[in-house]
Amino acid sequence: MSTNIAGCTKGRLKSEILFFVPEWPALDSPILHAQVLSVAAFLNREGYSCRFAGAETSPSRAQEAVASIDKEYGVRAYVDCVLSSSAGAHQLWWSCSQVYRSMCSELYGTRVTHVYARSFIGARWARKLAQKLGALSIFDVRAMVGQEQQFERGASVEASVCTYLELRESRLADRLSTVSENLRKHLSLKTGREDITVIPSCFNERSFHFDAVAREDFRQALGVRSDDTLLCYSGGTSAWQRIEDIVSVLKGVCSRNDRYKALFLTTNPDEVTRRLLEVKFPEGQSFVKKCAHMEVHRFLSAADIGIIMRHDISVNNVASPVKVGEYLACGLPVILTRGIGDYSEMLPTAGVGLLLDETKDKVNQVLSFVGQYDRVGQRDAAIRFAKSQLTMSANLHHYRSLYAERSVSRFSRC
Repeated sequence: MSTNIAGCTKGRLKSEILFFVPEWPALDSPILHAQVLSVAAFLNREGYSCRFAGAETSPSRAQEAVASIDKEYGVRAYVDCVLSSSAGAHQLWWSCSQVYRSMCSELYGTRVTHVYARSFIGARWARKLAQKLGALSIFDVRAMVGQEQQFERGASVEASVCTYLELRESRLADRLSTVSENLRKHLSLKTGREDITVIPSCFNERSFHFDAVAREDFRQALGVRSDDTLLCYSGGTSAWQRIEDIVSVLKGVCSRNDRYKALFLTTNPDEVTRRLLEVKFPEGQSFVKKCAHMEVHRFLSAADIGIIMRHDISVNNVASPVKVGEYLACGLPVILTRGIGDYSEMLPTAGVGLLLDETKDKVNQVLSFVGQYDRVGQRDAAIRFAKSQLTMSANLHHYRSLYAERSVSRFSRC
């Protein structure tokens, strides 16, 4: 199903961008909505013309996605019913290839100037589409997929192939962007490219902000007093998110003082609840909630401090977790571990975070940080930092560079 995205586009002053992302369900993928469609909507407001090409698992979901994307983001969308419910590289390749074929026909005669992709599979087909349309291909590298697979499953042929293909597309794309300075350095070393734009994982300013009314309402509903300190974890329960360590730290903090409480915002509340029961988390001092993405900022506004923990390894050293910006946007300074992209150095330096030294007592470090905590001052500082560094508006000059018109003719190699 599709909107009518063809038509005369001559005379436009700014670029026309196709966001080619058929890898996730267009209707309800949180990543797609937070990191792709929100960006497309922002660029539309800045005078660009953005379109979206995606996939879904059924005709009804595809039709619903088209209508939803138009209503929520004001983005013209094409959503093809080719996405399989099963995971795997073969299924993603199939989805991308089918949407590519459809878009070759759908976009014939239009003036698309840039085709964006954010996986090495999507980038391959986006590059082919860009060639057909005479457009520039954009590869937004968000992580080192091959190394992530190696970390999760051990060394394998599949991981090596993923690394090879990701670097190949990084070399062939007309323009390359990354989410951290650390990832830029890595890609530059591996590909020899210096023309790499760094744009961190930006939060959506319209969706994430401090809500004073929600703060009072939710704290009252949870039974959290005005002078209690509510520490918050927002995220999943995968091993790489270190949920076990986070539960352990927050249990230690709450055990020392009953005025400290812990809020877990997660897509897997049953798993978190099970873990809390297993470790005998202090009764009445933890809250586990699942909510729609559009409601997350209201729960975060009720909290005082956010926490994120990662292993200090290469896949995390180049990352840019969007939850960091979401915490800060809602006024939460961040407790974090070493090696989380650029943030582990950036946030403590800016006075909006605590870098845990994991060779020492982590609970004492958190207690000391909370003991010196100026709630209003820290909240204001966190919000200022988020707005100055991690909003799409703050990075507009980088977007303009990435999506500038072609100045020198250059064609991707097959």
